Amino acid sequence: MSAVVGAAAQSAGAGDARGRERGAELIRQAAEARGGARYLAFKTLVTTGQFTPFDKGVPTVPLAFVDYIVYPEKERTEFGKGKRKDRRIQVNVGATGWVYDGNVQTLKDQNEQQTREFVENLEHDLDRLLRGGAGEAGVEARHVGREETRPGERADVVAIRLKSGRQVSLMLDSSTHLPMSLSYERTDDQGLSRYELRYFQYVAYGGVKFPNIVDFYRDGVQTARINVENIELDAPVDEALFAKPAGVKAVK
Repeated sequence: MSAVVGAAAQSAGAGDARGRERGAELIRQAAEARGGARYLAFKTLVTTGQFTPFDKGVPTVPLAFVDYIVYPEKERTEFGKGKRKDRRIQVNVGATGWVYDGNVQTLKDQNEQQTREFVENLEHDLDRLLRGGAGEAGVEARHVGREETRPGERADVVAIRLKSGRQVSLMLDSSTHLPMSLSYERTDDQGLSRYELRYFQYVAYGGVKFPNIVDFYRDGVQTARINVENIELDAPVDEALFAKPAGVKAVK
């Protein structure tokens, strides 16, 4: 976040009871704005849309995708459509996972770095935080002030310290209470990097509001965009989707 937020954190009194109380209240308001009880209750999500990778901040060719999530820790993402050779599949079940790459016809277990990144991403996933993660024992959410997003408009900023010790900054629209962005730092192959997700165009699917556009940034440079086409809540998801196939020819 900017220096404005850093100053706000000092003025709010980092870690004080008032900041924690206000932080918890803002998390509850955000969950209510997303759909209240319905938002807190769904068990599966099936999302379809377009994923656009960016190269040095410039968009490339969009890829169709379908994403299956079964809470608390199962996810399968398919890129591409049609024949086996035109698809890429990534599956994670907790700390295990596998990847199928149709371009080179390979089926492999994920390596330690890939599975670790998935587990870390679970910890600071927006929906998981708002649906209970921010209130778990060992996690602290506190309000650290407001930041101006445009002339005359400000957003509430909530700092969430995770069980791992890492910190997430969540920016909420002060009028609608809907999330505007989520950012965090992580050490990767290029050293310490700052990641940010920005959320736009909330649309209700099954009584729950989801952002139709999600932009991804790394150290201030856009790396990807998701354009959502449809989301199904509590749709049946076959457990077989998460099982690793016996071989490339068995991939479905």
